[in-house]
Amino acid sequence: MMIEFKVSVHIGNYIAAPYWPELEKLINIKKESGVSRARTQETRRKALDSYLASAGMSRADYGELERLAARPFHMEAGRIVVPELHVMSMIVATCDRIGSRGRPCAPDIARTVISVSSWCTDKTEADGVWERFAVVSSGTGAKLSNQRALRSDAYIEDADADGNVRIDTSVVRPEILWKALEWAGTYVGIGSARKMGWGRFTITPL
Repeated sequence: MMIEFKVSVHIGNYIAAPYWPELEKLINIKKESGVSRARTQETRRKALDSYLASAGMSRADYGELERLAARPFHMEAGRIVVPELHVMSMIVATCDRIGSRGRPCAPDIARTVISVSSWCTDKTEADGVWERFAVVSSGTGAKLSNQRALRSDAYIEDADADGNVRIDTSVVRPEILWKALEWAGTYVGIGSARKMGWGRFTITPL
């Protein structure tokens, strides 16, 4: 039997860092145009203008692509939401990491027996920007430079949020799932930079 519950959480802090389709397109344009390889501002400008002309894009089109690619959060009706993807990824990670007694279900069937909505927060804009220096690495993990790269991500903090979870009670026991979510709020987190302590939350008991 499938049953649905409301989920209410308090999020200590959260970084979304979404990878938008527009960001993928922007990265490809920079690669294909040669902008990423150009050494001077003038060379970068010429390379980009030449590419945009061949692709039938204007500078205004490119500017709008940059704006869309830089959106820091998913939004619904003017409010920041934690998307369904992040909620479900957190649950799968919890099923993978928590001890067997506290595991709601096997990780490989979590998306079959558990479904979720986005968590709609009470926030309408970022509370700040987290900046740090990171090692520049290749896709294989090899260090590319001794110089660190500055990374910046918008975040929200001290946010209340609501959503829904639907479970197959023939597999998942509600009280076990809630205990697992309580554990996840402390030890797993949600969103980006979880391994660095971001995305911690508390859940209202069932």
